[in-house]
Amino acid sequence: MAASSNCRTPLKRFPFLDTPVKIDNTVKHQSQPGCARRGRAHRIKTRPQRRRKALMMQTKQCAARARQPAGAAGAAGQADMPGTGHSPGGDGPHGKSPGAAAAHASAMPAEQPGRFWLGVACGVGSALIWGAFPVMTRLGVAYSPLDALDIVFIRYFFSGLLLAPFLLRKGLGGIPWWGLALMVLGIGAPYMLVVAQGLRQAPVEQFASIVPASMIVFSLAISMMLLRTRLRRSEWLGIALIVIGMAAVALHSMRTAGLGAAQAYGLFLLGGLLWAVYTVTAKALCRSAFHATAIVSVLSMLVFAPLYLHAKGLALLAQPWQLLLPHIVYQGLFVSILALYLYSQAVLLLGPAVGSLFAALVPGLATVIAALFLHEQPAPATIAGLLLVTLGMGVALFRARPAPPPAR
Repeated sequence: MAASSNCRTPLKRFPFLDTPVKIDNTVKHQSQPGCARRGRAHRIKTRPQRRRKALMMQTKQCAARARQPAGAAGAAGQADMPGTGHSPGGDGPHGKSPGAAAAHASAMPAEQPGRFWLGVACGVGSALIWGAFPVMTRLGVAYSPLDALDIVFIRYFFSGLLLAPFLLRKGLGGIPWWGLALMVLGIGAPYMLVVAQGLRQAPVEQFASIVPASMIVFSLAISMMLLRTRLRRSEWLGIALIVIGMAAVALHSMRTAGLGAAQAYGLFLLGGLLWAVYTVTAKALCRSAFHATAIVSVLSMLVFAPLYLHAKGLALLAQPWQLLLPHIVYQGLFVSILALYLYSQAVLLLGPAVGSLFAALVPGLATVIAALFLHEQPAPATIAGLLLVTLGMGVALFRARPAPPPAR
């Protein structure tokens, strides 16, 4: 059937397309054959309607790619969503047409080595910063005139100031008040007070063996009991190795140091539990790790800074700047912002299956850094327990990539 003269198809140019596209202004619905015999009229989508819908989807995809920063569009399509094992938008090679998949596969070998080593460098950098955290904290509370209150104030006051503009622009993201309270309790000022007091009483090796590992165990336990998460076999095996390693460290510490080691061990376990509360809460309520960090830093600054200034005033300014500057740079910038950025880049470049394994390097790196700078030499029993904890963390954190679909 020929089209009528009043139904014309003008050319419209879209900013994200290279060629003009025809769009019909008027669409006529045709009845499906045999509809009249069944007593009801069925409307089907005509060819112009399908073309218009496909054009709208293509325009939205082009607009989304144009809004992404340079280099992020290709990386975001190849990285899995953390903790889910699913691609965020089907932009990987398995979500494309056969021709696009072949082109993507042919381009992979040229850029893969650079992406891999950049991801490794980011992961090692984040692990080094997090591994030095207990060393710097113990250096401040046990080997200097500073105390736990001073270290907590330095960390959250300066990180809160740096992240306040970001939080003002992004807002709280609709997180309820109880979620904000659990996040600040979990890894904010209360967490720092607990672990700083423990590091004042016990060496770094105990923190490295207990806090990160117990956080994983408590996180899996909370997810299993409250969120009804089913644990994989590797997670059960990792929990068993972690518990055995922590028990070995605890028995050796209590045998040599007595009641003081038991108190520090309890503080470290409490720190791991608080960290696990934050982990589960942030995973359920936050979409971005950087946004969660900004919320914790700014709210901790707003809550803790007035209490600290009321209790101690400006006595911190009496300390020499050579003592305060390393803690300001490390606690306020490196731990709170730089380490999180490097870890996020490692996960983006390598995927969560490999990127998350850098967290398992933290206990060993912390022990090595403490031995080099604080001359705290671990005992053989502690080294054995630390190796079991590191192995258990790696087993529990590792998530194998799903196998590619079979060729048809």
